[in-house]
Amino acid sequence: MGLTKDYQKFVPAGVCNIVNSQNGHIISVDKNISAVSACESVNFYNLRTGEIEKQIRRDNHQVTAFAFSPDKRYLAIGYDDGEVHLYDQQNNSENFTVFAGHKRGVNTLTFSHDGFTLASGGKDCVIILWDILYETGKFRLNGHTNSVTQMQFTKNDKYLISSSKDTQIRFWNLATHSCFYTISGSTSEIYGFSLIKQDRMLIVASAEIELVIYELSWFESEDEEVKSDDDEENHNLKKIKLVSESLTGAEYVEEENDQGNKIIKSKKRGSLIRQAKGRAIQITVSPDEKIVSVLGGDLVDVFRVYTDEEAKKRLSKKLRKAKKKIDEKEVQEQQEITEADISKDVTLFISRIGDFKSDSKMKWISFSKTFAKVDENKREYRVVCIQNNNTVHGIILTTDFKMNEIIYESVVNLNKRGHRSEIRSLAVAGSDDQFITGSEDCAVVWNIETLLPVNRLEAEGMKELTAALYAPGDKFVIFGAKDGTIYVFELATCELVNEYKKAHEGAIWSLSLLPDKSGFVSVGSDKKAQFWEFELISEPGSRRKILKLNSGRSTELEDEILCCTITNNGKFIIFGLLNFTAKVHYLDSLKFFLSLYGHSLPVMCVDTDIESKLLVTGSSDKGCKIWGLDFGDCRRSLYGHTDAVTAVKFNRSTEEKLFFSAGKDGRIIQWDAVKFHKIQVLEGHKAEIRTLGLAMSGKTLISTSHDKSIRIWEESEELVVLGEQETAQVEEDYLDKMIDAEDIVPGESTEQESEMAVKKSLESIKGTELILEAVEIMRAERAAEKSGDLKRNPHPLITAYGSSTLDHFILDAITKVRSSNLEKSLLMVPFGYVSDILKSLSQCIKLHYKMEVATRVVIFLLKIHHNYISRALHLFPMIQDLKAEIVKELDEAKDLVGFNAAALKLLKLELEERDNVKIFKDVSQIEGKGKKKKERRALIRTLV
Repeated sequence: MGLTKDYQKFVPAGVCNIVNSQNGHIISVDKNISAVSACESVNFYNLRTGEIEKQIRRDNHQVTAFAFSPDKRYLAIGYDDGEVHLYDQQNNSENFTVFAGHKRGVNTLTFSHDGFTLASGGKDCVIILWDILYETGKFRLNGHTNSVTQMQFTKNDKYLISSSKDTQIRFWNLATHSCFYTISGSTSEIYGFSLIKQDRMLIVASAEIELVIYELSWFESEDEEVKSDDDEENHNLKKIKLVSESLTGAEYVEEENDQGNKIIKSKKRGSLIRQAKGRAIQITVSPDEKIVSVLGGDLVDVFRVYTDEEAKKRLSKKLRKAKKKIDEKEVQEQQEITEADISKDVTLFISRIGDFKSDSKMKWISFSKTFAKVDENKREYRVVCIQNNNTVHGIILTTDFKMNEIIYESVVNLNKRGHRSEIRSLAVAGSDDQFITGSEDCAVVWNIETLLPVNRLEAEGMKELTAALYAPGDKFVIFGAKDGTIYVFELATCELVNEYKKAHEGAIWSLSLLPDKSGFVSVGSDKKAQFWEFELISEPGSRRKILKLNSGRSTELEDEILCCTITNNGKFIIFGLLNFTAKVHYLDSLKFFLSLYGHSLPVMCVDTDIESKLLVTGSSDKGCKIWGLDFGDCRRSLYGHTDAVTAVKFNRSTEEKLFFSAGKDGRIIQWDAVKFHKIQVLEGHKAEIRTLGLAMSGKTLISTSHDKSIRIWEESEELVVLGEQETAQVEEDYLDKMIDAEDIVPGESTEQESEMAVKKSLESIKGTELILEAVEIMRAERAAEKSGDLKRNPHPLITAYGSSTLDHFILDAITKVRSSNLEKSLLMVPFGYVSDILKSLSQCIKLHYKMEVATRVVIFLLKIHHNYISRALHLFPMIQDLKAEIVKELDEAKDLVGFNAAALKLLKLELEERDNVKIFKDVSQIEGKGKKKKERRALIRTLV
């Protein structure tokens, strides 16, 4: 076996410029703090100071959805790989719960009103319910045929409503794990809905310009007994009762089909027209449910929701107006028809009162929980929104309910945290302490240590800075624009000192510094390469030196020049052309030397090594080619990208010939240009990468992307061993095959509406291996005990777990498996190990050792392997013992918990009586002492 070469590994060192993801979410946490999804992070911004108060980050996985529990204690974050991470905000530790159930990205998350249940909906058309207290999955709901877009629990948390792109809204019964009602009247994809007025009104937003309004009537079963069973139909009628009051005019609207359920009936009350163009992106409700906002393509439509009393007044007012228009000679029958028609008008309950928009398209909005009452008819709402230009705005929305008008004002923003548009150019200072990026309208100077913007360079008429270059000394920076203009800025004053219009007749694509640092060369779409010389001149009337550019020689090639580079020894200049070739010219005479052809699409980027011996070219054909500059021979073609290569950059070492390539696939790959090995892949960007920059030290790499993020990569002490990488890749492929292989769960079919929540994952496979290993150790230990080997030391794992007995050791090993993956791990345990596990857990239950986990595992194993266990005669005695012991021990645990709860309540009452305060309650709710004494005596009697 030959020797393998080791390489230094590049690792992520920071991200800047990204304020929010293009399709991210925002949630107002309190008056000043807002949580925003930004690529793989959730940032908590203080909108007053513009700083990040807190950040939750998961590398290489983009945040697709997140939600807070009603009390803001828990934060659930969904990622593009289908995982949901649950964070406890009261616990500042980095521990979090992982729920892995979706096969694709998570689209939406919602908490129940009690905060104990989390529902997640994904692109895999599946809804999963998670138990937060037990940190495990409850069940998954199958039924939708397209991505789930939104979910909401009803007020009593008994039912879940979900919408999907399959044009359906489904009502799920969480007790029976089934869909009992479906609204399928939409003709286009449904993107959101809102449930208001105590779950009596459903507002549906879709790709159409109309909002559809439904009235929901809820029923529940009565507990009273039926005297006669002869008439089954009457029995069913008596068994349910209406629990929600009907809206005004409901008696005039024909009921829709109840679809055979006895829980809900819906009526379509009408529709409202939106003024926004395009689909409805989001629908939100104010905290007081007074207004509903619908976010569209270009603006936000605002609708007012009227109370039942207001709706009745509006009905009376409309009836009076209608009666005035009716001729006195008309009969009373026509008046009744008019009353029915007016009662069906949906604007009795909800009507459009205005809209608001910002300077750029909004992608998501959120109402703050706090709002102010200006007077009886006016209220001020705080709205935060993210825009597609990489910023966050805070808006004050003032609503006049008397005039039905709104006034909006943007009061705060995060515009100074980065670029508003896509970054097109990048340059690193020679001192390695800063770098500069250029976009469509401005340039930003960044501190490479803090990753914070230092200065902002702007000029009137400046557009699309496609190339950037630091002048020697790092006091001036030069930009090339798409309109052919060259700008020179002084960094100390952030002023534009010189502007050269029509430097090129087309876009300037690249600027390259001459090796002697006397000037630079610019190339563009006009097929020309223009040479410029630096000159420092004194400003009239002051000692200030200003950089001036003098135009020198130029040359014209046969096609558009997309990129250029100059060898370090100053011998050659290389151009990448639109005609699929790279041209090598002598720098001094500009005479043609070599034509490098082999790419099948335009050459997008070129670079040379520090010794001027090798040249690498990247092309839109997804490949990189390494060329020798002596004879123009192609050393090797390297293919690792799945899209066009946009940037290449050699390292600055004379010992190793390594280079980076970046592409539109969002990946950065490091290659060995001598041995032609793929060293490592740097993943993090979620869109095409535009530029690469390497610090003079060669240890820091900077990349910019279409996702508006700037990422810093630093060389670490960790080594990359190619042999180990290949082995790890083989193992990863094997694990992926294992994960993709579906398990057969007894009693479940592939088309079942409800099934287990957790999917097979690497963590669940490791959990299964841990349980099987523990059983094998227990068997070996017991075999050694039977053989009489008393001097044998226990297994090191038993000592590490601190288990007192082998039965405890099995349960200790099971508790090492993450609670959310425990059921899936137990499902993969072969039946040959189940009897040993059950016997050990039976002993643990008798000894009161970790009763809760042991009972949960026993019940699950009995449920899964019921058919086999019922036929195993040798397990019958153990099953009989478990049947008696589990009930007995659980009753004892229940009594113990109840006794402790009563004792704590008694202690609480004693403290309240002694200090004359009400613990954990508002002072205004303090009750009389007489009632306290009665409660105390009742508790004492209970305890005695």
